[in-house]
Amino acid sequence: MNENVLPLFPLQIVLFPGSSVPLHIFEERYKALIGECIAEKKEFGVNLIHENEFLKVGCAARVSTVLHRYEDGRMDIVVQGTRRYRLEQSVEGRAPYLLGHVRFLATSGEEVNKVLAADTIMLYNEFVSKVYRDQVARVDVHTCDEGLSFRLAQKAGMDLLRRQKLLESESENDRLEMLNAYLTAMLPRLDRLEEVERIIRSDGYLQ
Repeated sequence: MNENVLPLFPLQIVLFPGSSVPLHIFEERYKALIGECIAEKKEFGVNLIHENEFLKVGCAARVSTVLHRYEDGRMDIVVQGTRRYRLEQSVEGRAPYLLGHVRFLATSGEEVNKVLAADTIMLYNEFVSKVYRDQVARVDVHTCDEGLSFRLAQKAGMDLLRRQKLLESESENDRLEMLNAYLTAMLPRLDRLEEVERIIRSDGYLQ
């Protein structure tokens, strides 16, 4: 298969490069998709489905771990995000699942704003300390690289559309600005128990 043609797995999650999520595979077409990706060690694409809309910017993924195989072909797996792409068009094929021609999105290559990064990390560390106690590791305040925003977003409790907006952004500094503004607004709300419970319920990412 052409490298720019991916089998597609639409889900109600936003997968980030470097993030890991557990999936339970039970539909026949996705049993076939995941089975082929495991056998051929190839990527597939994850796109967010929101209100019946197939959003165009997604993240390629690989199966990193097969946790359990059931007798009927169902699987419990862990997948890891690899690289972002934009879906250009669907591709006709004989597979029982969707295929799409994608354009992989390059990193911006910009210099990351170290002051912004450090400030956002401090907000994040305060956030995860309040929400997760000691169950999520704090991030070194001196961390400064182009994948930082995606790592922070995994445990930041953002809703799906905010996560999608972050995934779509071409600029690491813009993504950090989004996270900074979001965390600044969220921290005062964490005194409400129901807000903490909502964040934990919506968190599907592994540490």
